[in-house]
Amino acid sequence: MSNDGMQWIADVFDSYCLALVRGLAVPELVQRMGADPAAVQQHVTGSEAFSMAMNEGPVSLLGTSEGWAFSLEHWSDQAAGAATLAEVSRGTEAVVLVNSGVGLMRFLHAVDGLVVADFEPGVSARDVDFAVAERLRPFATDAYLFEVDGSPVMGEGDEELWMLRFAEHVFGVALPREELGHGALAAVLLA
Repeated sequence: MSNDGMQWIADVFDSYCLALVRGLAVPELVQRMGADPAAVQQHVTGSEAFSMAMNEGPVSLLGTSEGWAFSLEHWSDQAAGAATLAEVSRGTEAVVLVNSGVGLMRFLHAVDGLVVADFEPGVSARDVDFAVAERLRPFATDAYLFEVDGSPVMGEGDEELWMLRFAEHVFGVALPREELGHGALAAVLLA
């Protein structure tokens, strides 16, 4: 798989819940998300995943990239749930990016079962609890999300791109554009 950063996601998906978990294999991620690894289907296209989601329930496209397992839900946000996030980050760390498609965006970061950051891109850095997310503070400024005084630098409407840039910059995450946007990946129905 070729890796193309993360910012391209804004051009390809109208809505999504993207979970990235460091150091897990896909079967382990599936199990931690409450699904059966034996139920994973191979070579599922985006249109097939959409059909499954409409007829059977929430679906996640799955893969790995540069030491991270990923789950991309187009039409649900189960990975952003507190219990799921705690479970997938147990013994490691997880990043979840949510674009609801109707303006709500959310960035979550959990380490070993504890949520250390949960904010909406575009809020002032003063509204982010850096007491628990102190590790993210220098990156927030370096990634040009927040000015040194804590005010957001992004213009209205830029939140998604900034969220993706932040995840890419802070965690070194890159995802395969061709496979996620136009190819076929493993997929599983979520509980």
